[in-house]
Amino acid sequence: MAQAERFPVSQGDIDTFWRDGAVMLKNVLSDQWLEELRHGVATNMEQPTKRTVDWVNNKETGERLFHDQLTVQHNPHFERYMLGSPLGSIAAQVMASPTALAFYVTTFVRSPGTQSRTPWHQDQSYWCAEGRQALSIWTALDSVAAGTELELVKGSHLWERPLAQSQFGESQLGGVIDVDGMETMPVPDFTGADADKYDMMRWPMEPGDILIFHGMTVHGGSGALPPGVQRRSISAQFLGEDARVTDRPSGCNPDWLPELAENGIGLGDYPACAMCPTITAEGAVL
Repeated sequence: MAQAERFPVSQGDIDTFWRDGAVMLKNVLSDQWLEELRHGVATNMEQPTKRTVDWVNNKETGERLFHDQLTVQHNPHFERYMLGSPLGSIAAQVMASPTALAFYVTTFVRSPGTQSRTPWHQDQSYWCAEGRQALSIWTALDSVAAGTELELVKGSHLWERPLAQSQFGESQLGGVIDVDGMETMPVPDFTGADADKYDMMRWPMEPGDILIFHGMTVHGGSGALPPGVQRRSISAQFLGEDARVTDRPSGCNPDWLPELAENGIGLGDYPACAMCPTITAEGAVL
């Protein structure tokens, strides 16, 4: 049985995650794992998957926002990261789940000086998986200076209604998906008229730090990178043992339903399979 690294998470950090919807941990990833991620991002950009999208690709300004979504089988560097680093153990501990299911990885690469903001959204409202044990672990390969941080809305994972789903295409950036019959709340003006109504969480970070946030925590990127500064970030999505496969009225993004079906996983099932391995809180890879 393979064994991943284990990183003990304090009860205080676990409590903060469940209360606020996010917690940041310092110095979790070693230089070995940062180098693995550098190779993973480079390989991903050289060999993009069918799910690759440039949210922004402005030929005049050179601004580009590359985005891809991969399972562990898509990229050997990300597979080693998901199944060998401390992330699986951390996810299981934080979710209070015996195991953490390695759902998929998301890559974001912002070209130097990119100014386009990531729209406010909740990750899990797009996923083909439901359940309260769900989180993303975000890290960056470049320093995250004050004013350029990922921003998260404190306590938003506890809201009774999900936020309306945002559009991410360049021509639609910031718009919302109109889905009949979905009980959603409008996207507030978090940085304008409604700013005083919400508490924002943001952390300057260095490579090796990780940001853990619930699948339903509302977040968005500042997008305001200084000239000459790029942002390579990787978000690892994990599910706990209460997760079940679902479909969405608006469709799933990423839509893993066909691939899960090929692995014998259907609607209502727990999605553990060769496509989505699991790691115990002690680090054993199942």
